[in-house]
Amino acid sequence: MSRATDRATDGPTSAAARAPRPGAAPLRVLQYGVHDTGYPRNVRVRAHLERQVGASVVVAPRSRAARRLRRAIDDVRSLVRGARQADVVLLSEFRLSHAPLAWLVARLHGAALVVDGFVGLHETAVDDWRRVSPTSPAALRFRVLDAVAVRCADLYLIDTEPRAAEVVRRHAPSAVVLPLAVGAPAWATWQPPAPPHDALRVLYYGGYIPLHGVDLVVDALALAAARRRVEVVLVGDGPARRTIEARVRRAGLADRCTFLDAVAESELVDHIARADVVLGVFGSSVKARGVVANKVWQGLACGRTVVTQRSSALDDVRREVGGLLVQTEPASASSIADALVAVRPADQAQAPRDVAVRLEAVVRRSYDLFTDHLSALGRGRVRS
Repeated sequence: MSRATDRATDGPTSAAARAPRPGAAPLRVLQYGVHDTGYPRNVRVRAHLERQVGASVVVAPRSRAARRLRRAIDDVRSLVRGARQADVVLLSEFRLSHAPLAWLVARLHGAALVVDGFVGLHETAVDDWRRVSPTSPAALRFRVLDAVAVRCADLYLIDTEPRAAEVVRRHAPSAVVLPLAVGAPAWATWQPPAPPHDALRVLYYGGYIPLHGVDLVVDALALAAARRRVEVVLVGDGPARRTIEARVRRAGLADRCTFLDAVAESELVDHIARADVVLGVFGSSVKARGVVANKVWQGLACGRTVVTQRSSALDDVRREVGGLLVQTEPASASSIADALVAVRPADQAQAPRDVAVRLEAVVRRSYDLFTDHLSALGRGRVRS
């Protein structure tokens, strides 16, 4: 068991301990650095704070000024003003570089700092996207910013236990590193099995980012297509889409793959309902081996078979969904192909109709720990 889990499980866990004290002032939280108020991660965190913790959450408005300096000044003012009335400053995902500023302002106003490290700077630019050389000054800068963000936090959030353990290994923080599961949105609920079809219908959706390993998927499809009929729908867009389209043509799969542009998140359920299999992640980075992607949660919650790369991060999920989750060996196109060949759409008829509820229970357990630690932070800081 990692130090992240050891520390995360300390403290009260009963429902009574989590409930707000009668007559107590609500915890005041300033959510700073929100790049998109509709992004599933910060939406779920905000909803939990408001509905389960009874907190008053204010989202610091982001400047839309044309000039970068003007935006920076406006954002600092927004942070300072909001922190005056906050017990906790919550730094949202994608904004780790702002951690020193958020720490300073939080301390000046007697507030605790919670940092959501869901998207690390180094892992994204260097490990995942490989846009930056690991030996470059930029890579060192990202590594330092990640480390500073962890050390600034009174509570550091991540999404899975393996990733929490990796943060502890790299940075040895004094703060608790708490896995906070991604989960599925409200629209992802059990769908009836798709109508019978003479081909296995496979769905990929996303931005063609390296984390997803779509190039490996194409290799796997070429292997699987020699053994059974497979039809694939790929929904989304991104810089690598054209490369993947060309790879599909070279593999002789153009007549079996349909490329569609990105759709609104709420429309994904229609594509999932028509699929037999939803593809997860197959990337080669450390992050790819430690995440449970949005699409994995969503596909399973809809009662579809999900094929994704093996990870210990999936242990709790696997216990709830059984055979709906099919894990493949890392970096193995043949393992993915074997999984696709073995899938039987009729098996989805056995999927429990309460699968979304079971998955939500997994998420809720991690959020209960979040409540415990946040309450402990707030008790010494709540102002009258």
